[in-house]
Amino acid sequence: MRTSNRMRRNSRKANRRNCAGCSVFTLISIALLAVLVVLLLRGCTNSFSRSWHGFNESITKQQYPIKYQHIVEKYSKKYDLDKYLVYAVIKSESKFDQYAVSHANAYGLMQLQSDTAADCARKLKMDVELPDDLYEPDINIHLGTYYLSWLLEKYDDDIVLAIAAYNGGIGNVDNWLSDSRYSDGRGGLKNIPFAETANYVTGVTASYEKYKEIYK
Repeated sequence: MRTSNRMRRNSRKANRRNCAGCSVFTLISIALLAVLVVLLLRGCTNSFSRSWHGFNESITKQQYPIKYQHIVEKYSKKYDLDKYLVYAVIKSESKFDQYAVSHANAYGLMQLQSDTAADCARKLKMDVELPDDLYEPDINIHLGTYYLSWLLEKYDDDIVLAIAAYNGGIGNVDNWLSDSRYSDGRGGLKNIPFAETANYVTGVTASYEKYKEIYK
């Protein structure tokens, strides 16, 4: 009888040791599983983050494309312009449609009117047939970048004034600069009375900053 009791006690002790061992093993297994899950989630999160960043970057570049790169860079360099400003103007003017025509009869990528293009071509001693030649990207961008560089020189590299003149006309910008209602008194404009020109300047300058942010 005493032997039987002793055996049962020994059996219970062995069971407790076995249970303790099982508990430790279970805890270790759970801990290892948790670490594995964390590592897997971290890897998935990093992969998703990279994929999402790449997707966003691709969408952004579609919204702010680089087209006619060789031509833009050639004439931007020739006339000492920031190429990203030229891309911003083309995006705002024609959305890179070489056959675009505006309600004001401005043509091509940089939306030049025939009289402006003729004046620029005369200064550059270019023989052009207007307005048909303004549909040619090389001619259009050549004349457009020259004109934009001329405006920047006229307005002492003030991008707002140059862009405003590109859209609203030199005569209007000069009149605004001499009018206290619009001039800031320091050679700039505090506001632009033409809504179309004001929105154009806002759009071009915003696109310009975005192009520099994306591609520089």
